[in-house]
Amino acid sequence: MSSTPSSPRAVRWITAGLLGVALCGCSSLTAGTGGDTGGSSSTSSAQDGPDVPAFAQDLERVCTEGLGYSGMPAYDRRKKTVHPAMLMNKPGDDWSQSEPSADDFPKGWFLGYADKPAEAELVVCVERTKATASGKVCDMEGDDGKPFKVRTYNTSYRLKVVEARTGEELYKHTGEAKSEECPVYMLTSEGEDKDKYYNEVRPKDFRKNVQPFIAP
Repeated sequence: MSSTPSSPRAVRWITAGLLGVALCGCSSLTAGTGGDTGGSSSTSSAQDGPDVPAFAQDLERVCTEGLGYSGMPAYDRRKKTVHPAMLMNKPGDDWSQSEPSADDFPKGWFLGYADKPAEAELVVCVERTKATASGKVCDMEGDDGKPFKVRTYNTSYRLKVVEARTGEELYKHTGEAKSEECPVYMLTSEGEDKDKYYNEVRPKDFRKNVQPFIAP
């Protein structure tokens, strides 16, 4: 369902995926640990071939369990070339692939929805860990012309860079995504409260964090 602004502060409402705005935070370096969001997950067995993810959502285990896929490409940071990554996002209950826009990252840094997840050397995992009401209330207007209110929430997030083949965690960063502005538009998932807007870290905001690993 779409909506149109009722004032300069009004926003549009679109049913789709989820992303948001703003960032701040601190990072720590540690040594060691989508397109396809539906359907049943499966991987290749030893009888079928190398152990690789069949769907992007299969990479959830890399983010949550540190369990990699032995059939995926080896990662060698010493090689000064682009090491393709898959971006996995968890704004709520489930993990799914995200594809950053062409304006956020140079071409080749992240695999897209049409690419094979088994080609990734790295998995970048972004997870919302906390949401706190900001106190900001925004005016909206639905397709039926009726106004309604949206409450905004600031969020905390965890960012990890993980080696896809081994499940080794190469980097971890924690921060907060805050904004005092009303959103220009909203992207929500089915089942979510339509009167809530979550400020999420934007892909371009963590470009400097992942660059040393993807494009050293």
